[in-house]
Amino acid sequence: MKVAIYTEKGEKKEDRDIKSPVFEAAVNPVLVHEAVVTTMANRRMDNAKVKTRAEVSGGGKKPWKQKGTGRARSGSIRNPIWRGGGIIFGPTGEQNHYRQMPKKKRRSALVAAIAAKKNDIMIVEGMPDKGTKEFATVSEKLVGNRRGLYIYEKLEERTIRASRNIQNAKAAEYRNLNAYEVLACDKLVFVGKSIDGLLDFLG
Repeated sequence: MKVAIYTEKGEKKEDRDIKSPVFEAAVNPVLVHEAVVTTMANRRMDNAKVKTRAEVSGGGKKPWKQKGTGRARSGSIRNPIWRGGGIIFGPTGEQNHYRQMPKKKRRSALVAAIAAKKNDIMIVEGMPDKGTKEFATVSEKLVGNRRGLYIYEKLEERTIRASRNIQNAKAAEYRNLNAYEVLACDKLVFVGKSIDGLLDFLG
């Protein structure tokens, strides 16, 4: 498989022939879907919270006497059937959506995701990390308005700062990749020798 190599200024230099069983792996949609759902569930934050009848203010006094009024009996204005009362079975803000997935399955799903994106892979010799403006300029030359995932051997703090404010760019280490991030991007941009590290890492 031929992969285009670009210079640090975003100009095409040459094509490199890369052979690896990773790019020839079969894509298992069910496995990839499981990996994506697991990643999204583990990133989920439960901020929604409603009050139960025990938490709604008021309701200490019985609205009216039990008998003789002709109305239905009621013991508290915090009753869930009342307007402004507590909520039954609502979100508590403490739900746990964490899922586990075996390491071999996660690795297989990542390989399948990379195989599905093999035609969207490019290599760049280096990316500027002195400022966001320089990073954005080179990124636009490489991927245009599409979303690029920049994969490094080792992610430095200055690289994170240079790329984190760009909407269509995300930087990551090849050791921390997952199927969700690979599929969510339009282009896989390997910086330096990170593609060799990833292929060795995946075996």
